[in-house]
Formats: sequence, C-alpha cells, structure tokens
Amino acid sequence: MNETTNDVLRPSDEDALRAELRTLSTSSAFPVLFGGAVTDGATRLSGFAGTRSTILRGLTIDFDCGLGGRAVAEQRPEVAPDYFASQHITHEYDVQVAGEGIESLLAVPVVVRGVTRAALYGGLRARRPIGDVTIAPVLRASSRLAREIEIRDEVDRRVGLLTNTSSRSERATAESERITESYLALRELAARVDDESVAAQLRTVEQTLRSLTDSPPTESRIALSPREFDVLSHVALGCRNAEIADRLSLSVETVKTYMRNLMAKLEVSSRQEAVFAARRQGLLP
Repeated sequence: MNETTNDVLRPSDEDALRAELRTLSTSSAFPVLFGGAVTDGATRLSGFAGTRSTILRGLTIDFDCGLGGRAVAEQRPEVAPDYFASQHITHEYDVQVAGEGIESLLAVPVVVRGVTRAALYGGLRARRPIGDVTIAPVLRASSRLAREIEIRDEVDRRVGLLTNTSSRSERATAESERITESYLALRELAARVDDESVAAQLRTVEQTLRSLTDSPPTESRIALSPREFDVLSHVALGCRNAEIADRLSLSVETVKTYMRNLMAKLEVSSRQEAVFAARRQGLLP
C-alpha cells in the first residue's frame, strides 16, 4: 500500500487485504469479493474471492470514479443495489462489473488516520437491496484491516527511529575515533617538544580531548552484535518471534537462539527484562 521507508521489513499490506477477503468469503453474503490498495487516490484491484474471470484483475479505479472511487473520495461506504441503473455514480467500469455478472455492489473504504489506504468490494449477482446486516461483515473487515495497517505504520515509524538512532551512534563512534587519533598524536608531539611549557599545553589539550571520549560508568560492558541489536529492538517494539523472523529474513529458531544469547548476556530470564536491562545499560534508546 503506501510506500514506507521500511519496505524490506514490512510484510505486504495487500496480503492482509487478501486475508480479509478470504474471511469474508465464508462470513458474508457476498459471492463476489475484491479489493485493492489506494495510492494517490486510485485503487488498484489485487485481491479477489469468488470471481469467475480475470476481467477485474489489475483494474485501477480512479479517484471519484465509479462506486469505489466515490467511496474512496468521500471516505464512506457506498451502495448500488441496482448498479447499472444507479444515477449517483459514474459508469466507467460497467464492462468489468458486467463481466463478473455483478448486479448489486458495495464499496467500503479502509481509512487510517484520515487517509484512505484501501477499498473492499462486495458484489451480488442479482439486483436486490444491500441492507445493514449484509454490510456489517464488510465494515468489520474494513476496521480490522485499518487497525492492522495502523499498527504496521507505527512499527515502521519506531523502526525508523531506531535506525536513525543507530546512524547517529555510528557517526558518534567515528567522531570518537577521530578524537582518539588526535589526542594520541598530541601525546607524541608533547613527548618530542623540548619546551616544557609547550609540552604542558599539548598535554592539557590531550586530556581535554580524552575526556570527550570517556564513557560514563555503566553496570556492565556488554556488547551486542548488529543482529542481536536488531532482534532486541524489535522485541522492544512488541514484535513476536514469528514477526521478527519475517522482518529480518531469519528462521523462528534463529530468532529464539539470538534471544537466548541476549538473555544470557544480560543475565535476565524474560524478554521484557531483557529490554529493561538493555535500556538501563544504554544499549537501547
């Protein structure tokens, strides 16, 4: 769906949409179900259940066009109990709708924090009213999908913050190394200078530079490998082992091994304690 800075880690939102369509195929009265992600106001259909042809596959529904375009634009469910006779929608997609034998159609937007991110459709192969009882399962599916996308957005936001923090840490390390090189060079110069007053000044500057790289005392000097940091960062976000494995392209057993190693290093017995201990020691933000 919407592009994020963490596309490599983020599971496909369209897979979540397809899962909701599969659920609806057994829990709703609609024999035809389809939907897709919304990008720049247009919906590209990518999920289907109960369709008899490929005529809808890959179809792009433009903003404010057709029943779905209107639902996306107005961010509310739209119903056409007699689709082809409806006068409150445009009819750019009549050929595709007719190709699936759909006579009555429902379109429901998936809205996340005020932005339409996807649309779900339910179609009947007969002209008949679509009442609240029929609409309710699709509304629930829309709410579940919106919540799932919102959670993924939040995880991506937090992972982005961790990435930025890691980048700042790398820059700080590089700067610390340069300072170390500088005060070591000053020490060598001080040793070669005959003028004691100049040597004393050099040693003073050396001590000042050295103080910039001194670390504050901590409970331990534990070091995490890059992969251990990745795993622990996701644990801190509330991710389970399966999701961490998916995001980091690891097996679940490998993730469990990293966690066992982490808990041994931190001398704790639970995931929550590992996060608390890591934060206490400055290993996590």
